[in-house]
Amino acid sequence: MANKSLQQHAQTATPAGELLAEISRSMVQLYKELYGKGPTKARTHLTDDLVVCVLEGGFHRGELALFEHGQEEPVVTQREAVQETMRDRFIELIERLVNRKVVSFISGVDAATETSADLFMLESSASDLTGRLDP
Repeated sequence: MANKSLQQHAQTATPAGELLAEISRSMVQLYKELYGKGPTKARTHLTDDLVVCVLEGGFHRGELALFEHGQEEPVVTQREAVQETMRDRFIELIERLVNRKVVSFISGVDAATETSADLFMLESSASDLTGRLDP
């Protein structure tokens, strides 16, 4: 338990850690609004021009019942449809928090592990010095 609190402290002890925590909290809140139940775990990774949010748990009883009876596809299809329909809300949230334009949003769900991942590709900033090759 102490290790977990140290890890949480390390993630929020810097301005970057505070931003990551705020993104995670905001994504959990948005999931709660859209699905009626939010993830039980969330973490966010930010590197150069990518924001990746990994959210675990939070499937509602109906989704779990479908999955338990071998009906994974309807759960995934429904979640992907919500993500696509509400993509502007996800993009606006990230743009507001990181103060950069989102140029691509990709969302996926693994019903078997109750895990969702949302990837946001950001417009390059003037300070990006990643050494990447753009053909």
